Amino acid sequence: MTLQLSPEKVHVIEKNVFLLENDGEKTAFSNSLRLGRSTISDWRAYSHNIDYHVFGPLVFFNSTKIVAKIDVSVAHRPGVVVIEYDVDRSILEKRLKSSRVTEYWFNTSQLTLDRLRSRELVLGNIDELAFNIPEGDTFSVVQPDPQQRGLNAVSFKGPMASNFEIAFIQEKTLSEEVSDFFIQTYSNAANLIPLLLVLALLLFVWYKLVSES
Repeated sequence: MTLQLSPEKVHVIEKNVFLLENDGEKTAFSNSLRLGRSTISDWRAYSHNIDYHVFGPLVFFNSTKIVAKIDVSVAHRPGVVVIEYDVDRSILEKRLKSSRVTEYWFNTSQLTLDRLRSRELVLGNIDELAFNIPEGDTFSVVQPDPQQRGLNAVSFKGPMASNFEIAFIQEKTLSEEVSDFFIQTYSNAANLIPLLLVLALLLFVWYKLVSES
């Protein structure tokens, strides 16, 4: 499961791999391909592991894309079902650090992966959980220590159970801050125009009433 995090959009990619160890499993997967399963509900009938693993109300269901195939590039030819979808940006908590620096915390409680009674997330033997952030941004918090870490990506591989904390920082350049200031100033001025027109009209009416009296 890979979560591509950004303030503008949160995208999820879930890759399910089925080893198809005998003829019966190969036939069942091939039949699913032949039937043209195109929804999560369709594929859930094949395997209960195929599902949205983000809290339902946050999922934009109409963004779902499903690609299923037999991977002929691998010797044992596994079945692969890849699901992609967008989720609401509210899964990221925004914290202003300064006028130019914003920190975004990922709300891991919205993941519907297996958990212990203590609410720690559980990754199985072949499970992998990855987080990507935009180029130029930096991770500020990553817990626990990931097995793989780059400038803009971290990944965790099972078996493991842990409380996960993920946060990243986005810093505006000075030119971006200046640009945003003028855009906001222009927007505020535009919002004041109707009020100024009303005040001008009231002043005109008051002037007419006073001059006629």
